[in-house]
Amino acid sequence: MKFDLRHKLVQYAEEHGVDPAAKEFGCEDKTARKWLRRWLESGRRRESLLDRSRAPHSCPHKTPARVETQILREREKAPCLGAARLKDFCGISASEGAIGRILRQHGLTRKRRKRHEKKRDMRELKARFDPFEENQVDAKYLNDIPFYVEQVWRNPDLPRFEYTWRDVKTGAVFLGFADELSESHACCFAAAVGAHLARAGFPLRASTIQTDNGSEFSGAERQARNCRGFRNLVERWLGATHRFIPPGRKNHQADVETLHERIEPEFFDLERFTDRREFFQKASAWQLWWNTTRKNGYKGKRAPDQILLETHPLRDRRVWFLPALDLDALMRKRAGPKVLHKHPKGRYYVPALPEISGFFRRTKGISNSTRGRRTLFVAPPSGGFVVPPFRGFVVPPFRGFVVPPYRGFVAPPSGGFVAPPLGGLLHSLDPSGEAGAPKRTLEFSQGCAPLNCRMR
Repeated sequence: MKFDLRHKLVQYAEEHGVDPAAKEFGCEDKTARKWLRRWLESGRRRESLLDRSRAPHSCPHKTPARVETQILREREKAPCLGAARLKDFCGISASEGAIGRILRQHGLTRKRRKRHEKKRDMRELKARFDPFEENQVDAKYLNDIPFYVEQVWRNPDLPRFEYTWRDVKTGAVFLGFADELSESHACCFAAAVGAHLARAGFPLRASTIQTDNGSEFSGAERQARNCRGFRNLVERWLGATHRFIPPGRKNHQADVETLHERIEPEFFDLERFTDRREFFQKASAWQLWWNTTRKNGYKGKRAPDQILLETHPLRDRRVWFLPALDLDALMRKRAGPKVLHKHPKGRYYVPALPEISGFFRRTKGISNSTRGRRTLFVAPPSGGFVVPPFRGFVVPPFRGFVVPPYRGFVAPPSGGFVAPPLGGLLHSLDPSGEAGAPKRTLEFSQGCAPLNCRMR
């Protein structure tokens, strides 16, 4: 051991001299003299025999202290952001490598997973799907998020359950929240999202909707297949295919489970809600930010809208403007006609789309009654999403319209575009239809009146 050898060297040199000590220990005179000098100058302290740092006294290319302080401050505000996202969102001048090094030095990084812990890489297979061809739907309990549960205790009006719809191809997400976990709420959620995608030009007639075996998705169904329920709604009303995953195989729902893993640190752990209305405002803004601005490293650092534009350059940009759904409110509207008018069949409601002045869309091929007609999407204007600023983060312009601010993610104005209403007029999805009509098409009657999506 070097320390023990140096200790014997200085003791021998102090008793017999430097030259005999150098010959005895087989080193040069200047080496023995250096360690003896350090030993005597320190008052014979053992720490003087340890190696001294050989690092330079100054480093011209070292990250400035103010930049390092900025990195640590932004990381403390948003622990979910890694080196790449800190650089993109916070405008930090340091490189990703320097940011990662600073985070590692301060113990702010997560432990790297071992090889056997990594999931199978399915990104190439998923990229071959068409947008909204493969969809995963799941429900999430919100009572296991400590920071959010504390707010629920103080404000019982906040929702308890989350319903999530995620597209495998683009990674796009649509959210719904409710106070109950039931098949009725799941049907209401699927009907609203399915009708919204159809009116935006992405009908689900050749798509697959995958769920787990939960009772809210008809997993406990023991009746005939034509009974009312989630599977009946998906296959007979939306015209899609419903698929259960094998029991106990949660990895088959990897995409939607990944979203559940990311929404906790990026939304629930960062936001504070004063009431139910503010909750849905922030949830809607976060959902739109995820679909239009947030880049996904698993998908080549692209946002869902960027992936969608590659295959559908003329896509209806309002496909992303479905707000986070208050399923309890939609269920009350669905139950209203039954109670007031004794109507045997209820309606599923879909939130209104925003108005884009002068924007037309052909509905050719949707149904015989609207074939070849040019119709105008009209919805009452609204004030859009209003949420508190978030550290001044700025998002570049998004294809000519305004991205609602999510904690301060603000895009420049674009000529009068109005964000989707959260509490305004709701359009109805009527399950009743004429006798003998086919059950695989959606009829859209549009105009200045609310959009009526009737399943036929």
